[in-house]
Amino acid sequence: MKLIPLFMLFFAVNCLAQKLNSKQLVLKEGTNMAIGLSPDGKSIALDLQGTIYKISSSGGNALALTDGMGDDRQPHWMPDGKRIVFQSYRGGTFHIWSVNSEGKDLKQHTTGPFDHREPFASPDGKSILCSSDRNGNYDIWKQNLATGEMTALTTNKDHDYAPAYSPDSKTVAFASTRSEGAGIYLIDENGSEKLLAATGKGVPNAPAWSNDGLWLSYQVANGSQTSLMKVEVATGKTVQINKQGDDVFPFRASWVSSNKFFYTSDGKIKTADTNNEQISEIPFQVKLTVSTPVYQRKTYDFDGINAKNVKGIRCPVVSPDGKQVVFVALGDMWLLTIGNPKPVKLTDDVYYETDPTWSPDGTKILFSADKSGNMDLYTLELSTKNITQLTKTDEDENQGSWVADGTKIAFLKQGLRNTLGVGTMLNIMDLKTGLVKKVHKPMFLPGQPTWSPNGKYVMMAALDAYSSKFREGVSKFLLVNAESGESVSTTTPFPHQTMAMRYRNGPIWSPDGTKLAYVKDALLWVIDVNSDGQFMGQPRALTTELAEAPTWTGDSKSIVYLATDKLRQVTIADASKKDIPLDLTWTITKSQEKTVIHAGKLFDGKNEKLLTNVDIIIENNRIIAIQAHKDSYPATYKKIDASNLTVMPGLFETHAHLDSQFGEKTGRIWLSYGITSVREPGSDPYDAVEQRESWHSGKRPGPFHFLTGALTDGGRIYYNMATAIGSEEQLKLELNRAKTLEYDLIKTYVRMPDEWQKKITEYAHQNGMSVSSHEIFPAARYGVDAVEHIAATSRRGYSPKITTAGKSYDDMIQIISQSKMVITPTLALSGGFWTLITKDTSLFDTPQFKQIYPAYYRTAMLETAKQMKSQPLPMLATYSNTGKTLKKLSESGANITSGTDSPIMPYGTSLHVEIWNYVENGLSNFKALQTSTINAAKALNVDKDLGSLEVGKIANISIVEGNPLENIRDTQRVKYVLVNGKAYTIEELLKKP
Repeated sequence: MKLIPLFMLFFAVNCLAQKLNSKQLVLKEGTNMAIGLSPDGKSIALDLQGTIYKISSSGGNALALTDGMGDDRQPHWMPDGKRIVFQSYRGGTFHIWSVNSEGKDLKQHTTGPFDHREPFASPDGKSILCSSDRNGNYDIWKQNLATGEMTALTTNKDHDYAPAYSPDSKTVAFASTRSEGAGIYLIDENGSEKLLAATGKGVPNAPAWSNDGLWLSYQVANGSQTSLMKVEVATGKTVQINKQGDDVFPFRASWVSSNKFFYTSDGKIKTADTNNEQISEIPFQVKLTVSTPVYQRKTYDFDGINAKNVKGIRCPVVSPDGKQVVFVALGDMWLLTIGNPKPVKLTDDVYYETDPTWSPDGTKILFSADKSGNMDLYTLELSTKNITQLTKTDEDENQGSWVADGTKIAFLKQGLRNTLGVGTMLNIMDLKTGLVKKVHKPMFLPGQPTWSPNGKYVMMAALDAYSSKFREGVSKFLLVNAESGESVSTTTPFPHQTMAMRYRNGPIWSPDGTKLAYVKDALLWVIDVNSDGQFMGQPRALTTELAEAPTWTGDSKSIVYLATDKLRQVTIADASKKDIPLDLTWTITKSQEKTVIHAGKLFDGKNEKLLTNVDIIIENNRIIAIQAHKDSYPATYKKIDASNLTVMPGLFETHAHLDSQFGEKTGRIWLSYGITSVREPGSDPYDAVEQRESWHSGKRPGPFHFLTGALTDGGRIYYNMATAIGSEEQLKLELNRAKTLEYDLIKTYVRMPDEWQKKITEYAHQNGMSVSSHEIFPAARYGVDAVEHIAATSRRGYSPKITTAGKSYDDMIQIISQSKMVITPTLALSGGFWTLITKDTSLFDTPQFKQIYPAYYRTAMLETAKQMKSQPLPMLATYSNTGKTLKKLSESGANITSGTDSPIMPYGTSLHVEIWNYVENGLSNFKALQTSTINAAKALNVDKDLGSLEVGKIANISIVEGNPLENIRDTQRVKYVLVNGKAYTIEELLKKP
């Protein structure tokens, strides 16, 4: 009997847990769809939401030619009309595929680790043109179909793309962003190139030849404006074809004659006749299926009194003598002596400590903390517990590392305004003189530095993008000369595969200088190196279990690491392992008080009509009564006089990423803005769980925290909090971590293939977790729960949800609303926040902003507002169109929750702007408020406890001046906040500890 591999059985069992309520949609519009006309002019190949369809060129019902699981796009017919070539993301890399005109005989043409896009079949049918990042940027390549041989036709340092053969095959037209002039270029059969049509500041795309070869059409995007142009090949004369304001999609037109062609615009397939300037539409109907998942959602015990094992173990580091481990948990640093499972506290305060590392002699701990208001470097003397501050700047210093002789430390620095790590600098401090020098150019979120034992080099994980056209790449080992700051090499032992999250997962140099340790495929690996960091052998895996945050013992004989949620030690020589017992628990802390709030006005989150002059009675953490006001209550009750205020549910921020550089003030920021629940769809899992346990245990004031771990991505990644999935075995380990660490959701990111996203969804639902992504289809077919952003990063270079002009069409509206996907539009991110601050900067004058955020940050935001006003970004021009999409979604019954993607915009204030944006774009105050209260609670399956003010629910409450149902801007005029029944005044929250 043939045995089923365990990982296959793992996924097969999980898919049984999910049921899907499905319905069929009929779509007559498409967002960013491309077409190709058959050689006989009778049929059109159409891509819509990642499936290739065929329709009659006169219109009608569409026949699906591909299965919708490959992100299949940009079709072009072979000259015999029998096959259609297209780009497909099957397998997690864009390649050129083809299918016959009946939807059979699917074939792959290009292979390998590089992306291949925008195929165009030669007129003789012997080759295919495409663009590819095979040489570190996008060039035009030709594949010989008989041999598979690939030949580069262009080799410019800038990006060449969207190629098209002339009818006689002698010339290739392509678009380029070349620094000497963006536009449409020609290259002849001798390799001579020339610029045919310059586009200035506009981005060119999609050249297409007329049948007689005399004209080329092409598309130009200039900010929010899109144009369909044609250029006379002989003279370079250009003519605009479309009407001003048309939303022309960035794909090739298909010419029928020297003056007539098909193209896509405004959600439609259109034909244009340049002789009489007539434009007409070709009607079509596409049928696709969407589903609403039905499964047992994760439940919550917010009243639990039982102790829970700590799972948020951050930054564990073994001592040089191998006898102790220092780590961060429950808001403090702890010291664990191996063999004694009870750790002892090294710190005991509300501040945020992170990144501990031992001095080479084992007498001190270097760490980062926000004791002075932002993240600085400190040392803790273990014998005396004395703490010494090493840095004090407006910037944040973290991820420190000692050189072997203990005389220097390498560390990373970034400013608070450098959100998500843009412009992170490597610095080296001389501990004898205190002098700090910048080393190497700014980077994007590198990993923790590690020194070569000889002190000559610093090594770290760093992003190496495949091209500048698309931001994704792989994490490699960056070797830097510690004296000159120059890069020595950027390399990896595993080409085209990326390491684990780029933070604490290596590379880490062994103290004897002979090895590097790192995590890849969720496993712990080592590789031999020489004293200059050059690889001397083949890498070998030391674990078959998930590993995280490895550190070396001083003798270089073993490594201590996190094995999902446990500390473990592995011996290098024989890969034998032993557990390091840890006994550390926490319990939920909730208010033990009795409280009565006298509410002048009460908005309960469910009803538009306010209650007036009522009392809310709270015992411990729950509301036990809402009743008519009375003057007298027992002295045992804490009384809050809100008789001139409005009492409302605490708000939910449903899309934020918690950045450690904000430190302990993060929780106070949320609460001071009336935000009592935060959903975090992407984080270092151990940082996130530690934050949740710190807030929920009452160690630091903060909101309820709903989280995922890393962005679960495909073979290429961008953020340091992304995990690249390289195999189903690794995916199993990552999903098990999600279950063990009790994630609330799983976020799949932009390079995740559809087939794996489907498996993740099945597993997540089996274990009560929801799934979110940036995608809407086929995600909506197999039950993905939520989608983030109307406008956001896409692996395609364009979005299936929104066009360059900021418009979305009926396919997007129907898929989201009919599948009952929850959408977090992040309208503030799509121009709403920046539009507001160009008109009104008063939101930077609130007590919260002026007292919690540092002064330099406020100054930077005011300067940003000034710059935006004088030099508006394109998103400001498209914001009104994005707002119209929000209104359509609301009117269609879509499930909308409010989130912002902060800290790209400031925590707290950005959520209020998001809600205000909803009102600005047509939602009632009531509907807008519900996106951040009961709607959000339902999306997280916590509406029986949170999201409205009702008897029996937890007292998560915001009390504000004014009346947000009349003036939506009153949402941020917070006077009191209650979280889990504990009451804070705004003054208490604004006061630095």
